[in-house]
Amino acid sequence: MDVRQLLMPVFSGVTLDGPSRMLRVDSKPIKVETSPGHVEIAFLHVIESEGSSHTDLRVAAIYDRSPIHTFMFDSEGAMLTANQAALLAHQRSALGLTASHGSAITLRSLFDCGSYDGGQQEAQAAYDEAVDCHRHIHPHISKKDGRTKWAMIEMWPMQDPVTAGSAVLAKKYNISQQKELELQLASQQVALQRQNQELEQDSVIMQEEQRKLQREANSLAQRLEAVLHDKFTPRSGFDADTPIDKTLQFLQGVIAGDMPPVQTALDLYHILSESDTNLRQPVGLESQLLQHSLGSEVGQSMLQLLQGNSSAPRGGEGLIISGPVCMLSDKRACLESAAAQSSGLARHGSMTKQQQQQLFIPTNVTPDVERRLYDAESNWQFDIFGYAEACHGKCLSMLTFHLMKQTGIIKEHGLDESKLCHFLQKIESGYDSANPYHNSVHVASVVQMSHMLLCHGGVLKSGAMNRQQQVATYWSAMVHDHEHGGLNNDFLIKSRHPLAITYNDQSPLENHHLASAVRLLLQPEYQYIPASHCSAEATAQFRIVAVNQVLGTDMKKHFDITSRFQMVMKCADIGHLAAAARTHKRWAYQLEEEFFRQGDKERSCGLSVSPLMDRSTQGGMTRSQMGFFSIVGIPLFKAMAEVFEDAQPMLDGVMANYHHWEAATPEADLPA
Repeated sequence: MDVRQLLMPVFSGVTLDGPSRMLRVDSKPIKVETSPGHVEIAFLHVIESEGSSHTDLRVAAIYDRSPIHTFMFDSEGAMLTANQAALLAHQRSALGLTASHGSAITLRSLFDCGSYDGGQQEAQAAYDEAVDCHRHIHPHISKKDGRTKWAMIEMWPMQDPVTAGSAVLAKKYNISQQKELELQLASQQVALQRQNQELEQDSVIMQEEQRKLQREANSLAQRLEAVLHDKFTPRSGFDADTPIDKTLQFLQGVIAGDMPPVQTALDLYHILSESDTNLRQPVGLESQLLQHSLGSEVGQSMLQLLQGNSSAPRGGEGLIISGPVCMLSDKRACLESAAAQSSGLARHGSMTKQQQQQLFIPTNVTPDVERRLYDAESNWQFDIFGYAEACHGKCLSMLTFHLMKQTGIIKEHGLDESKLCHFLQKIESGYDSANPYHNSVHVASVVQMSHMLLCHGGVLKSGAMNRQQQVATYWSAMVHDHEHGGLNNDFLIKSRHPLAITYNDQSPLENHHLASAVRLLLQPEYQYIPASHCSAEATAQFRIVAVNQVLGTDMKKHFDITSRFQMVMKCADIGHLAAAARTHKRWAYQLEEEFFRQGDKERSCGLSVSPLMDRSTQGGMTRSQMGFFSIVGIPLFKAMAEVFEDAQPMLDGVMANYHHWEAATPEADLPA
């Protein structure tokens, strides 16, 4: 009898793949009155379950727990029961075991069929820890084709329905196909990662090439712009060629086989034959600077800034130095007071032994200062003001020492580090922090820009300077404004300052900067250069470089320096023209304030106020920026970049700041 048909839908839990159950069925007919007077015959079935064997109970328990499991092991690992398919599969994988000898199968033998040992930890997890669904990956070598196959043993804890003791259900899966897919996916993932890395590397290379091409394009654009500005800018029409430049250009044309116009030869003849011709200043400098397009006051300021002392005074604004001494009788007290303030000699001239010993105080270099020092080694637009604020008054000495140390100068020349530190701090003490512009921060900026030109601008790489000249350049940059009083050479000359008298009105400030620093260097406590490096030849070369560079910072020698191309110090001295816009603008206004202070002194002393130094005039010095860039800055930095291509970033910065001032014309962008 089909029990399922008999009992459905009363007992729908019995399925075709369910466990076998022994049932006894007794049937007998009965009469049933379904309604008054109506009787039907029905069958009564009595079903009784026969007593099940231990195997049946365990099979039923496995089925109730999960029909996927095929083995049951007791707490000792001995097999309690298994289905026929599982036994046959185990027989194929384990020699000597057959379905008829199923009692020989243990949990241990199930694990021993694989290449990886297992069983102990798995048994602990199943029996002691009662971990549900504990799985063990089981690789083995196929006896059929010798390939690696993968199986997975899954175990669940349960209770033996016969003994009520601990038991484990186990199922062995063939996961070879899954593993092969995983390996293929892993291999593909590795290949994709490799391709992705290659693509990323290619992208980085392409981006770098793009940036390089962009830099080259920007550089070419800046050069073209500088050339066009130099040749075709109509704002001032300034001709910066000196008589020597014009002569050389004429001769180069003749050598190249060109036939120069006769008029050009006649013009050059007249220029050279004039008795008052300055061969190293642009032809007609004064008339060019005072032309209407520059503006009267701006032109006079540029003339005063750039023209040598040989030019004649103009009208009623002539220099007092050209008159007799008695002309100063009623102003002497004021002038002598101002003159004393214009030099740091009174302030730094004498120092007690105790003060000298206190000069060298080791400065703790904070991580912030250290980071900024390393940034100064290679940054064309170094944040000098941020660095100075972090150094607390030691920006010049710390930066100079760091650069000399990092470039190997100290080790190579065997310099005495202690004496060098004393000298650097002594020099730094000679800069007045009250000066808005000519202070130690400005000088530190010049040192940093000199380093950039030498080490990153191509000067050393080209062989234009050697290591000894590099040392001299650092030294010159460090001392080039030593004991500057915040007043320019014109004021010293007009006020008959002792420095102007001493140096016969020839660059009195620059001569004093150099002389005062050399006097310090000659003192025993500051002689940091060992005698072995002080040969007569080395000392003479050092002195030539230092004298030429420091005296060359006088703006009145600008065109002379440009012609001789001794421009490293000159570019560094006005290097703020190439600084970041914010830094450059701050320097411009600080220089303007220093000029205004000189104008205040000139007015209080009864002197005529120098052009662009009148505080009451709106804009002041900032109104001359366009002229200064056009006449001085752009030609100077352009010439530098043409010879040393690595210095192009400096010219780029100059052109960016030039456009800033150009956009602000005609009204200066005054600070808030």
